[in-house]
Amino acid sequence: MYYIVDGEKIFIDKTKRPLGKGTEGVCYQKGKQVYKIYYESSIYEFGRNKSLDHQYLIGIPTKQIILPNALIYNEDYTYAGYRANKADGEQNVTKKQGITLLPSEKFISNLQILENDMRILAYHYVLVADVQPVNYFFDPKEGIMNLIDPGRYSVERFCHDDTKEEDSILKTRCNKLNQKQLEALITILIYNDLVKYKPLNSKAKLQKLRDYIKSDKDNMNYSEYFKETLQNYEDANTYFKSLGKYIR
Repeated sequence: MYYIVDGEKIFIDKTKRPLGKGTEGVCYQKGKQVYKIYYESSIYEFGRNKSLDHQYLIGIPTKQIILPNALIYNEDYTYAGYRANKADGEQNVTKKQGITLLPSEKFISNLQILENDMRILAYHYVLVADVQPVNYFFDPKEGIMNLIDPGRYSVERFCHDDTKEEDSILKTRCNKLNQKQLEALITILIYNDLVKYKPLNSKAKLQKLRDYIKSDKDNMNYSEYFKETLQNYEDANTYFKSLGKYIR
């Protein structure tokens, strides 16, 4: 089937196996680009054409949150979806472990970049959504953590009057909610690593260890916490093993 992308006609062979399929649409790969084609019913999922939000996301300078780089139109120029760079890494949700085995410096760097990406999106009034393992890729070879599929991200600026006071409120609210979603994802990823690499010897202790880390971290974000705690450890998993004396 033919589509229009950046003013050029391209062909996507829908008879071939797609890269992925979700609740919003189907993804196809061409070279190092992913083309997400929406189900018609999903384009107006929140009461307005998603192309407004997706067009706005193009060009926002995030590093490890993959955003659209072009919109896709049907031949009649109705909106069909978006194109984005392909993230390398494991697609299978059950095989995305390994972040706590990264060298401490690399692990912390990933967390800092993702947290900063969330701040950048908030600065542009973007509220993220679907920040969950299915939309997370980890490339163990390069040691890079990416977030994909911004299809449900929303631009809060579109919903409010343009005043300076509202700007500040919106940005603060977006950042708080964005960071909260990222933290929930990191907590899940850490626990999945605990289960797989077993720094402690029982599931009950692993659950207590997860809760201990969250409590010990208190109001710090994850990058701040690990920057402080991993100073003398080669990776997070080694640090987790050292906490066994506190976990009964």
